[in-house]
Amino acid sequence: MARARKPRAEAPPLPPDAVRLAEAAEVVGIGAERLRQLAREGRFTVVRGQVSLTAAIGGVIAALRERAKRDTKTASLSRAQDARAALQAARTERRRAQLVARADADDALDELGRRAVAALRRAPVERVAAQLRVAVLVEIREAEEQILEAVRKSKRALASGDLSGVAPDE
Repeated sequence: MARARKPRAEAPPLPPDAVRLAEAAEVVGIGAERLRQLAREGRFTVVRGQVSLTAAIGGVIAALRERAKRDTKTASLSRAQDARAALQAARTERRRAQLVARADADDALDELGRRAVAALRRAPVERVAAQLRVAVLVEIREAEEQILEAVRKSKRALASGDLSGVAPDE
């Protein structure tokens, strides 16, 4: 017994500029899969593996325009982010320069303190009379402590920016 065929739904007629999907993809310069994807997005219709070349070109152009709008916003956002990054880099560089200057100042204070203490220790205490030698050594140790405390105080003042505690007396 012969099998009865289902009546096929009438497919819409093909447009006069209908070409195979692969040919349309070649004409517009994109891959056939991307063209199928655009058809699935509803940009044009595919009938029996064929598409109106005019509709395919129009769909590709519309997709490219949407992408350009998106990319423009993204490019604008990217430029803003680049500007913020450059500003932050400039701030960081200024801060780094300040920190380097502060580190140099700290090193200079440490060196000045070391030299002052070394100069005190080189004092010819052995030439002082024996009964005064102990008193001179005590004075030297107290002076060393005062120098080291002045160095610490100066470094704290540099760190805080408040130099009023280390300003010379009038």
